[in-house]
Amino acid sequence: MALELINDRDTWDAFVDASPYGLLFHKWDYIAITAQHTGYRLLPYAVYRGDEPVCLAPLYFRSTHGVKTLFSPPPMQAVIPYQGLIPSGEFDTLKQSKREGLMDLIVSDLSAEIDAISPHYLSLTLVPGLVDVRQFLWRGYTAKVRYTYTIDLAQPVEAIWGGFHSKLRSKIRKAEEAGMELVRSRDISMLYTSIAERFSQPDMNIPMISRRYFEDLFRAYPDHLAAYYLYDREGALAGTVATQEYKRFLFWMGAPRIESPHAGNEYLQWLLIRRAKAEDYPIFENIGANTPDLNFFKSRFCSDLRIYMEVCRRDMVGALAEWAYSSIINRPWLKRKVVSYIE
Repeated sequence: MALELINDRDTWDAFVDASPYGLLFHKWDYIAITAQHTGYRLLPYAVYRGDEPVCLAPLYFRSTHGVKTLFSPPPMQAVIPYQGLIPSGEFDTLKQSKREGLMDLIVSDLSAEIDAISPHYLSLTLVPGLVDVRQFLWRGYTAKVRYTYTIDLAQPVEAIWGGFHSKLRSKIRKAEEAGMELVRSRDISMLYTSIAERFSQPDMNIPMISRRYFEDLFRAYPDHLAAYYLYDREGALAGTVATQEYKRFLFWMGAPRIESPHAGNEYLQWLLIRRAKAEDYPIFENIGANTPDLNFFKSRFCSDLRIYMEVCRRDMVGALAEWAYSSIINRPWLKRKVVSYIE
């Protein structure tokens, strides 16, 4: 096994396309744009077995005032919920013993490189389904459990509807009677304005990422990123959301509830579930299960709760930096001054 940096976009994206764990968050332009806008140095690693890559690991490095950090993904207020490792397409076909042996070799090579970089703080958040992190634990890393909501779209649409909370179904029926129209667009202007207004309020502790970042992503992936706008009969906006449509249908960034006499957010999500089902996506994922204020709304759609893992390692300098960020710097007025990619 050998660990090397890859600078070939086509090789990288072909691997991501072939892996069941590869998502749009992992694609070459996506990680390059993210590094550009966050100010991190991108380290696109590949683990090879002979001449064959068996795993990719997009890492982001930064050294600030002597404090070295290594992330995947970088801290971006859940805009990228996970990245981490991308095993090859054959990984799930291997017997358990061979999977564990391969993962041991992957983590061994990756850990050696991490030791060489010697970050004070490291965080890798893996994709859902890649939950066996024992090889990291045995090497001194700690693990945290994260959550996401999913809906299995292989089941009939009637079964999906029947799993909704009864009050939710009632709201959706009333919204259907209101004759609202769903529009798919590449224009994020109204979506971004709506989200930014909510995040600019004094009670919010998480500012937004810059609009230019999202515009660059939408230009890079016009077929896989979309903004959806729901309008009522009078043409007023009743709901808006951004999605990722690549391998799974991802309910990516939702705007706060818009003042409307209709259940815009509920009806919008139902329309998108039906759309994803009609387009043969296997899974509808609704990010936000780690946010207490969103759980009540999202759980009424009776989504399955899936876990994903974050592995971390920090020394005393990293622990102090983490405390300073969470206790002092993580304030909207101050964060906008010290973090360049937040407007």
